[in-house]
Amino acid sequence: MNDSRYQEGLDYLYSLTHSGIKLGLQNTSRLLQYFDNPQLGIRTIHIAGTNGKGSTAAITESILRATGLKTGLYTSPHLLDFRERIQINRNLIEKHDVTRLILKIKSAVEKLDVPVTFFEFGTVMAFLYFKEQNTDVNILEVGLGGRLDATNLCEADISIITSISHDHMEYLGDDLKQIAFEKASIIKPSGTVFAHIPDNEIFNVVNSLAQSREASVYRSNSEFKVAQIGPGQGSQTFDFIGEKENFKSLKLPLIGQFQAQNAGLAIAACLKFLEISNEDEIRKGLKTVQWEGRLEVVCEHPTVVLDSAHNEASVRNMTTELCKNIKFSRCLVVLGLMKDKEIDKIVEILSQFGDRFYLVQVNPPRGEDPEKLQEKFKKYKKPVQVSESVSSALQTIKEFSNPNDLVCITGSIFTVAEAKKYFQYEKSFSNPGNPPRPGK
Repeated sequence: MNDSRYQEGLDYLYSLTHSGIKLGLQNTSRLLQYFDNPQLGIRTIHIAGTNGKGSTAAITESILRATGLKTGLYTSPHLLDFRERIQINRNLIEKHDVTRLILKIKSAVEKLDVPVTFFEFGTVMAFLYFKEQNTDVNILEVGLGGRLDATNLCEADISIITSISHDHMEYLGDDLKQIAFEKASIIKPSGTVFAHIPDNEIFNVVNSLAQSREASVYRSNSEFKVAQIGPGQGSQTFDFIGEKENFKSLKLPLIGQFQAQNAGLAIAACLKFLEISNEDEIRKGLKTVQWEGRLEVVCEHPTVVLDSAHNEASVRNMTTELCKNIKFSRCLVVLGLMKDKEIDKIVEILSQFGDRFYLVQVNPPRGEDPEKLQEKFKKYKKPVQVSESVSSALQTIKEFSNPNDLVCITGSIFTVAEAKKYFQYEKSFSNPGNPPRPGK
C-alpha cells in the first residue's frame, strides 16, 4: 500500500474531527461488537487523570516491556505522527496497517450507519490492532474523563488515576468531586486501582466508588510512596517504598517531582500485575522510559524546554520544577493556548515566571487569538510580542537570547509539536554573538 492511500485514509480519519467530542459508549460498543469485541480477553492497565496520564502510561509500558511482555500502548494526542497513538513494544503501527484498518473500520461504520468521532474510530483501530498482534498486555490512556470515554469498554483488572484537577470543564463540569467520579468510573468490579490523590475529600469519592465495585485501592503516600532524592541533568533519582518492596536510588530520565509520583504509580501497578518483584527489570524499564513533550530539554546554552502544560495544575507543576531543576538568568516563554483553557489563571502563573513572552496562534480556529492573549498580559507589565508562528518566535529568540537563558515553549501540545518540527532541522540554537551572563 503506497503513501497516497495512507494519506487518503488519514484525510478521512481527520475529517471525523468535525463531529467534535461526543462522550458516550453506544456507538463504539456497536462497532466493537461487530468485530467480536477485540478489546476483551487481553489483560489491560487503564489510566485516567487530569495530568500525567501519558507519562504514567509510558513508564508502565517500559517496565512491562523490560520483563519480556509484548505491550500494546494507546495514548493521545500525538505530537507529530498519528501512528504515535498506537504502538507495539514502542514501535509505531505501520502505515500499511493504518491504511488497512481505516478501510476495514470505515466499511463497518457505513454498514452499521454509526456516527463515529475521530477518537472513537482510533480507539477501535487500536483494539483491533492489538488483538491481531496478540499482545500480552495493553496499556490504555483515557482520552477524556473516563466513565463515557471510548477506552472504558476495555476489560482492565488494574486502573490508575494520576491526578484530579480542573480541565475540560465544558464536558466534565467544574466540581472536582464530579470530575473524580467521572475518572474513577474506569474502575472495574473486583479490580484494583492505584491513585495519587492528596485531597482526602476527593479521594473519598474514588474510594467509595471502588468499594461499591469491590475493588482494592492503593493510595500513593499511604500503601506506597516515593521519595525524590535529587535531580540530575535531564533525569532524577528516587526511592520507592511499598508494602513489601523497598527500591533504593531508582533512575528516571524524566525530570519533575510529579514524574517521580507518576513512576510510583506505575511501579505499584506493575508489581500487582506481575505478582512477583523483579527489581532489575523495574530498574531497566525506568531507565529506558521515553516520553516527549513533558519538561523535555531539546537544547542547551540556552536551555530550551518543551512542555505541553495546558491547564492550571500542569502549568504550576511546570514552573515549579523548572525553577527547581534549571539555573537561568532570564526566562523567555513561547506560548500558544487553546480557547477552552483557564487562560486567565495560566497567564497569571506564567507572568510570575517568565521575563519575556512570545505569543503564537496554534490550531485555528480552536486556538486562542494571540492578540487577545496579549491584552491579558498587559496588567503584568512584562515585554510581550505576537509572533506569526512558533518557528518565527524561535528565530527571534535565537538572535535575542543569551547562553544562560531558559526558553520555555508551552501552552498546548500543538505549540510543542510545532517546536519539535523546528528542532528537527535546527541542530544548534545558541547565538554565538552573545556571551554567557551570570545565572541567578
